[in-house]
Amino acid sequence: MATNASNPQPNSVISSILNTTGIENFYNVAAANDFARNNLFRVMRIGDTRFTPDQLLYITTTTLPARAVTNVEVPFMGLRFNVPGTATYPGSGNWNVTFRVPSDLSVRTALENWTTDVFNDQYSTGAYNIPSRDVSNQIEIYLLSKMGVPIRQYTLYGAWCQQVSELQLDITSTGDVLTQQAVLAYQFWRITG
Repeated sequence: MATNASNPQPNSVISSILNTTGIENFYNVAAANDFARNNLFRVMRIGDTRFTPDQLLYITTTTLPARAVTNVEVPFMGLRFNVPGTATYPGSGNWNVTFRVPSDLSVRTALENWTTDVFNDQYSTGAYNIPSRDVSNQIEIYLLSKMGVPIRQYTLYGAWCQQVSELQLDITSTGDVLTQQAVLAYQFWRITG
């Protein structure tokens, strides 16, 4: 049975696929490009002076923010066409961050003070307007190379502390390190570096 270029044999097709997507090709590409790692990040700023650089080192987990373009359905003669709409920032009302708690509770105190600055229920006062875009209301997240060099920077604008989560205390434990979760809100983000 003769083969031609327009109708290759099944084994030839599989061999061609494996040559471009097989284990050796994967290994070569992975060795050349490596992989991004989920521990190579730093939050460098949450508000201008709310946290010191040392306190920000206590951050253990967070997420990169999401961005989406809405879908607008346009019906026509029984069909639905999908048209791109405006940008949204899913999760901008609940950006979670987890800190280890230093022994002086300074991270917890900073978060509590921030929520009180936003709204002080003792006096029914606060800065509960839309936060400005200035540096005092920005969050900066850096993605790092394995050498610790910033390779991408995200800035979240108009941030404020929405929630200081409870701390779990347990007198019967072995003395585990406390972690503090907080929920921050922001308006939008940009890639700034």
